[in-house]
Amino acid sequence: MKRRYLTYILLFGFPLFGCQNKVNAQSTYQQEWMALKQQNEALAFDADIHLSDAETALDKKFFQLRKQLLTDTNKQKISLFNSSFEELKPLIERSTLFEIFQSMPKGGLLHTHSGGFTDVKWVIATARKYKEAYVYDQADNDQFIFGQLGFFEGKVPEGFVSLNKKLTSDPGFEKKLADLLILKRDQLCTYTDYWIEFEKRFKRISLLLPYRPFFKEYYKKGFMDLVQNNVQHVEIRYIFEELYDFKKGKYPLKTSITDLQDIVKEIQKEHPEFSLKLIYSSFKFLDPKSIEKQLETAFELKKEFPDVISGFDLVADEAAGNSVYSFRENWVKLDELSKKYGVKMPLFLHAGESNSVFNKNILDMSVLNNPRIGHGLNLIYFPKTMELIKKQNKLVEVSPISNQVLGYVSDMRNHPARVLLSNGIQCSINSDDPSVYGYEGLGYDFWVAFVYWELDVKALKKLVFNSINYSSLNESEKKKALTHLTQQWDDFVQKTNQKLK
Repeated sequence: MKRRYLTYILLFGFPLFGCQNKVNAQSTYQQEWMALKQQNEALAFDADIHLSDAETALDKKFFQLRKQLLTDTNKQKISLFNSSFEELKPLIERSTLFEIFQSMPKGGLLHTHSGGFTDVKWVIATARKYKEAYVYDQADNDQFIFGQLGFFEGKVPEGFVSLNKKLTSDPGFEKKLADLLILKRDQLCTYTDYWIEFEKRFKRISLLLPYRPFFKEYYKKGFMDLVQNNVQHVEIRYIFEELYDFKKGKYPLKTSITDLQDIVKEIQKEHPEFSLKLIYSSFKFLDPKSIEKQLETAFELKKEFPDVISGFDLVADEAAGNSVYSFRENWVKLDELSKKYGVKMPLFLHAGESNSVFNKNILDMSVLNNPRIGHGLNLIYFPKTMELIKKQNKLVEVSPISNQVLGYVSDMRNHPARVLLSNGIQCSINSDDPSVYGYEGLGYDFWVAFVYWELDVKALKKLVFNSINYSSLNESEKKKALTHLTQQWDDFVQKTNQKLK
């Protein structure tokens, strides 16, 4: 009997025990896999967001829309991942996703520049209405470049001709001029010195913006375009210069602030939620002595307009300008200036707009009072700094399309922001200089981020609300803005769910 029992155990028992061990091993593997998945998700920038039932339903619909988009482009042999924004722009504009993102409340635009966010075609059409508007139609020289616009009365510099007469006599010149004002990366493999061409676009309109009558029209148009694109707050990296007209000559530097305040008040009559902050900006290619003077001016203006001037920045090509560290003596004196003027001056510096590990501007961001970082592309190369930025709860202002046009990113799937987001670095979506890149608003950048970075509604919501939570609005303004945004977001979710049934 014992012998039979042992035979049974040998024949059947051990295989059963072996199966049990395999089941246990699989169960352990599965548990570890699930735990690791949850741990990774807990590190992401949007881990604190919990979706409502309506948002969850919308998320499923968004997933299907992107899936269908990828299927359709694959069938049509469209190279979605190896094409430039310029090549894909018509496809984006035809898509259902783009229509949705245009209607989506976007909160605030935290990173844009004076002279870079109002429609180029509008600029040309409006400038030509002024009899004082001229265009330079000769070859580039040390002072002017072909296509440069300006207002003149009396003596007109040699080489400039009446803009209206030029456009009337040469019907093809309007398109040529528009092309000169827009920077296109036609194909990802095309070589261009993008920063040289980029700066030329700003030079071509640099003589237009200080003319006070045009200045007022320009900013009103730009702000209204943002409002129509469901942007309720904007913060401009603003280069200050004296406004002028041909009756009174030059106006005090603060005139641009009071004019902008008047424009905002006019817009607020119909859109009371709209708000504006200015970040006083200067240039990285200046020396510390010049920046010292710029900081004094910035503090003077902030003392007089504490609700408008929110901070200070240095702009320009990081590969060509001075490092952030080279201005360390200026940054050390900020506390002294704060005591002198009775106001604080946070920094909102451009840093890490680079693919190079040799560009170390990003290191300064965790040391300085710099609550937001412009671009931060190479932050991923500095893990300790990335850890500190996360711990300090600082935000990176990401501008996807700008980064591609200027040559920092080609395939948008490989944008560094994906690494930042998955590692819990807070970000917002921005357009940088949309008019220079041939578009308006924030819808295009959200489309790019959603499609290429495989975002979901949870991530979109976090990005949108980050733009107000990390804005330089004061606590009272922020509370009011968040109330409006929450209402608009809930309304958007409801209406979009109904539309996508």
